Amino acid sequence: MKVTIVYDSVFGNTARVAEAIAAALAAAHTVELLTVQAARGADLASTDLLIVGSPTRGFRPTPLIAEFAEGVQQGGAGRQAAAFDTRLDGEAISPPPLRWVVDAGGYAGTRIAAALARHGFAMRGEVGGFLVTGTEGPLKAHELDRAAAWALTLAG
Repeated sequence: MKVTIVYDSVFGNTARVAEAIAAALAAAHTVELLTVQAARGADLASTDLLIVGSPTRGFRPTPLIAEFAEGVQQGGAGRQAAAFDTRLDGEAISPPPLRWVVDAGGYAGTRIAAALARHGFAMRGEVGGFLVTGTEGPLKAHELDRAAAWALTLAG
């Protein structure tokens, strides 16, 4: 199976998650890891599974990922996709009413998945949400392991 991972990263955390996903899948699949800038000119027609990720910024993906997800064409029957994001750990958000605001506002991965589904992709697995400890990170302990495990569930 050919897997293409397209991501954007602001502080490097989402890039690290994308790299962990790629490494987990590379043992058994052909994997291409692309920044969203590099993906603009890429031919995705032979991709079997497209994985798209972004940090959550103001309850949304980055503008470049949003544009990519809205502009990507399915290009053939049976193409599948998955989405992930990096997000603040809800337990670390204080005061508690602010947690409700964040939960109500949503996360980047959900919006990415919705855009890909609108363009005819069959969504595979749950949206992956990987936790950072602050706005700039770092990733919470063991999140790269969780990302690798999540990736393997997509390819199973």
